[in-house]
Amino acid sequence: MSYCVNCGVELDKSLKQCPLCSTPVINPNDVAVEETVTTYPVEHMEKIVKKLRLISANLVTAIFLTGLLLCPLCNFVISDTLTWSKYVIPSIMFAWCCTVPPIVIRQKTLLKCVTIDLTAAFIYLAVMNYLTTPNIHWFANICVPMLLYLCGSFILLYTLSVKKIGVMYIISIGFVLAGIFCMMTEYFVRKFRLLEIEFVWSVPVLISCIGIAGVLIIISRLSKISAIRKRLHI
Repeated sequence: MSYCVNCGVELDKSLKQCPLCSTPVINPNDVAVEETVTTYPVEHMEKIVKKLRLISANLVTAIFLTGLLLCPLCNFVISDTLTWSKYVIPSIMFAWCCTVPPIVIRQKTLLKCVTIDLTAAFIYLAVMNYLTTPNIHWFANICVPMLLYLCGSFILLYTLSVKKIGVMYIISIGFVLAGIFCMMTEYFVRKFRLLEIEFVWSVPVLISCIGIAGVLIIISRLSKISAIRKRLHI
């Protein structure tokens, strides 16, 4: 049985480096074999990736564009007017906004894509409210505050990730924010329906989210103990 010369963790025979501290495992009895690594031009590889992204984006766009043209055409041929297709068209456009930007955008993908998705969600829900129930303003009373909360939650999580406070802590905060989101959903829905304000299903969800967050924080703190890190190969 072999051990790491740096941290002392137990090693398997097949390992080339320590799983805990990444120290190279060197066995003096083995014959050193030099491996020839064929380098590949980074610039050429970037051009290939960029071209593949562009091809994928164009292919997906063509698929959505086909549906965007066929749906109103089929609706008009069958019904001599546009009925159900006026709901499908904004849905296809919203799906395109959620699909193509992650393929095309290369730098700061998460921030830009979430911004585009939330903006598209605002527009899509407003249009659907106008098309389905123009006299019932559920978009302004329910969707707007919930989408604003999602924007604030994303900004908070993104700021914490930039400050590098730890993945476990960020996930824990995300669970708590999800529980609060459920409570807000129940509150605004009951308020919109003119029902008595009480939290029936959202409170158990919030309690569960807080419990999961607490467990994750405990695991994160325990993983910082050196003895446990060695046993778990963290």
